[in-house]
Amino acid sequence: MYKYPFNLEFINDENGKAFFAFIPFIFDGKPLTGISCGISSRFSGGMKKKCDSPNRLNLFKNLGLNPENVYGLDQIHSRTVLAVDGSNPPLVAADGMVTQDRNITLSVTVADCLPVYLFDIKSGAFGLVHSGWKGTGIVLDAINKMKELWGTRPDNIVTVLGPCINSCCYKVDAQRAEVFENEFGTEAVRKSNGDFFLDLKAANVKLLTDTGVQNIALCNDCTFTDERLGSFRRQGKFFTHMVAVISRVFPCR
Repeated sequence: MYKYPFNLEFINDENGKAFFAFIPFIFDGKPLTGISCGISSRFSGGMKKKCDSPNRLNLFKNLGLNPENVYGLDQIHSRTVLAVDGSNPPLVAADGMVTQDRNITLSVTVADCLPVYLFDIKSGAFGLVHSGWKGTGIVLDAINKMKELWGTRPDNIVTVLGPCINSCCYKVDAQRAEVFENEFGTEAVRKSNGDFFLDLKAANVKLLTDTGVQNIALCNDCTFTDERLGSFRRQGKFFTHMVAVISRVFPCR
């Protein structure tokens, strides 16, 4: 198993504000071509699918993406994953998508929850899931759907775990910590001075490695402490939804 830690490097907009960060897929120590993923910054504005269309349109325009080909979801903190292609844009509530259609860009919104990007180097299938504490485990549903539809093998999957709230800041009550630890192991919960902290990345690393995924890039950045990022816990009620995207074609790159 290979873990590749990285820090976000944002592109600035015309006003010098952090705008969008491209994120590397790394296989056997080398960045892959033919697949791109990334995430918007807090300064790009809210990116929730229904409420923030102007921000989304501006972002996609600047990235050279056709908004009609960017698929989004009505997210509900579930483990539901949809398989999509150009004939069936998602119309139901879910928290992840997989596809083999290279003309489609997949997107989810996050703000402390973890975006997980998946790419099968053999079949060309790719996926993106929104994984919060309630939905942790959704990555396995995505992998199983890719296996069922396109014969994906875990050892051919390259994965990126994007920015989320890290265990330094994700304090929870004892009951939630116990539930999380029972399902995802002791490494998924950090205990300090009688307090409990969830580690979303550690939980997903365990799930991925247990199923046979060998190449995992891990973002070091924490949404709570990095003010370039949107965070429900830091910002409160009026927090910024960031959009995570994955595409086989990024015209601006």
